[in-house]
Amino acid sequence: MTIGSLRDPLWYLAIIFGWLAIISLGGAGYAGRRFQALLKAPLTEEVEHLTHVWERRATHWMRIGLSMSALSILYLVSSLIAR
Repeated sequence: MTIGSLRDPLWYLAIIFGWLAIISLGGAGYAGRRFQALLKAPLTEEVEHLTHVWERRATHWMRIGLSMSALSILYLVSSLIAR
C-alpha cells in the first residue's frame, strides 16, 4: 500500500467529519438556546434541573463539534500531503 492510495479515503474522512462537525455544532447551538431560555424562566425545581441538563448538553455537543472539526482538518491536510 502506497501513500498515494490513501488519498481518497483520507479525503472522504475529511468530508464526513466536516459534516459531522456542522451537525454537532448545530446541536450545540440548539442546546445553548434552550439553556438561555431556561435561564429566563421562573425558578422551580424542574427548571433548575433542566437548566443543568441543557448546560451539560450544550457543552457536550460543542466539544464533539470542535473535535470533529479538528479531525476534519487533520484528514484534509493528510489527504493533501498524500497527493
